[in-house]
Amino acid sequence: MQENYLIITVVVVIAIVLISLFILVSNMQKTVIIEVSHTPEQEEKERKIAIEALIDIAAKRSTTRNELTSAIFKAAKECPFPLKEKGMAPKVAKIYLNFVLLVASHHNADAKLIAFMDEELKKANPEYKHEIDVYENEGINQRGNRV
Repeated sequence: MQENYLIITVVVVIAIVLISLFILVSNMQKTVIIEVSHTPEQEEKERKIAIEALIDIAAKRSTTRNELTSAIFKAAKECPFPLKEKGMAPKVAKIYLNFVLLVASHHNADAKLIAFMDEELKKANPEYKHEIDVYENEGINQRGNRV
């Protein structure tokens, strides 16, 4: 008689384990992974926010040379300038070029840092070489006048 109870108990435990595994496997098959894609407008907005944060860094008088260097790296790698339309820079490009102006006119920026910025940004945005030079020269001219 006790052997019957023992066999029934083992069969019930095995049945519970099998049912649990079946439920677990069936739930795993129902899991759906949704990949969120960014629209070009969202990407442009995120880039605009990123360049505005970099402009804030360059605009602060207390920003160190190392912070300026990392901001230049970030601008070159993560914030490409917008594409030109019919050979002309769009209005949005003014934000990016203001970054160049602010870095070039910053009191902690020396000739090496400005040359580094010039090289990195021109490498990342070859169609803006002329505009980068113009804003860089304007920033260098404003160095003594910047508050």
